[in-house]
Amino acid sequence: MSTWTAFKRIPKTYPLAFGVVFSTFKTSFSDLLVQKTIEKRERIDWRRNAAFATFGCFYLGGVQYGIYVKAFGRLFPTSRTFTSKSVAEKLKDKVGMKETGYQVFLDQFVHHPLLYFPVFYATKEIVVNKDKPDLYRAIVTDYFGTNLKDDLSALWKVWVPSTIINFSFMPMWGRIPWVASTSLIWTCILSMMRGGSDDVVADDEVIGPHVSGKTMKIYSGAYEPRLCPVDVDPNLSHIVVSASGTDKKGLVHRMSQSVADAGGNITTSKMHRLGDQFVIVMHVSYDNEKVRHLDLLESIRDVNEELIVKVKTLRPRLTKHRTKAAHSHFSLHSLGPDRPGVIGSYTKAFLDHSVNIESLSSEIRMVNGERCFVVDIEASDYDGRTDVEEFNRDLAEVKERLGVKTAKLQHSSLGRVGGTT
Repeated sequence: MSTWTAFKRIPKTYPLAFGVVFSTFKTSFSDLLVQKTIEKRERIDWRRNAAFATFGCFYLGGVQYGIYVKAFGRLFPTSRTFTSKSVAEKLKDKVGMKETGYQVFLDQFVHHPLLYFPVFYATKEIVVNKDKPDLYRAIVTDYFGTNLKDDLSALWKVWVPSTIINFSFMPMWGRIPWVASTSLIWTCILSMMRGGSDDVVADDEVIGPHVSGKTMKIYSGAYEPRLCPVDVDPNLSHIVVSASGTDKKGLVHRMSQSVADAGGNITTSKMHRLGDQFVIVMHVSYDNEKVRHLDLLESIRDVNEELIVKVKTLRPRLTKHRTKAAHSHFSLHSLGPDRPGVIGSYTKAFLDHSVNIESLSSEIRMVNGERCFVVDIEASDYDGRTDVEEFNRDLAEVKERLGVKTAKLQHSSLGRVGGTT
């Protein structure tokens, strides 16, 4: 017997052991891809990698073997012979097709929502908050309370087709390797899509090599436009607070606490240290039936006497767009050399195409050892007359002229999302 022939017999002879080893290696390798190409880590977090490798070993390799092979094999006895039949024979086997459908349903609508994702979120919580993991918050609040809909929607787009193939064509010993391979391919797709981008994804948002609502957003290029609290909360009162002064320890806490103590709520804020000065700009909303305007102002100024504080009341803008919903939203992320004229060039392009800038931020950042100028712009088209292709061409011209490394424009229009780089 040749070495290759002997090797090919291993999965059939030792299906559990092969599935466990394969899943462990796959999960570890996939997490390394996520850390290096999606999260842009300079150093590998080997503790996290070991945690996910353990998850791959015991759950993906062991628990899922018990479900897909042992449990499903007993619940649906024809599944062992159904996979070996030809397509024509499968189409005639109504019992086999029905049992395949049952397996897909149990896996996608029972196993994953009620067992897989809770275990995954628990593992993620232990990895991210290793000192004080809060499993109740991770599973009940984050998963069931917030991410359930997006996670299952993303899951079914990838895994329902994959599971149909798995339970229809894969022999019992091949079910776990097929699941692991699908997950690996998904991670490779995300890694290739993010490999040329300088954007950094926070590890507490997209952690682990698994399909979720947030990894699906990376794949689709979707983004969620920022909301203006003055426009979306017309029943509340709104002020903008700007403050500056010598940078001191505890300054941010005192400012934010003074707002909370007076009954205000900080929504949008920018706070930066510039040299020895600290600058704050923030929006505060409050219910004027419960909070007196003067009490709020006095609380802010009394606690922050060392700062120069200015407060201005905000109202919805009195323009033709006041009651008109945006037709399209745009988000631009630019990274390139620090030189004069970058912001002016981008804002002119937005103005020329009648796109209204809602938010603009810029900063100098070290990226891979290089000093770079980063610009982020959120904007809206209220008239629906923007030619996206022409807009992209103008931005590409700006990118080339200024030597910008990355200029990524994302847009959403009437529920359709797209992006270009």
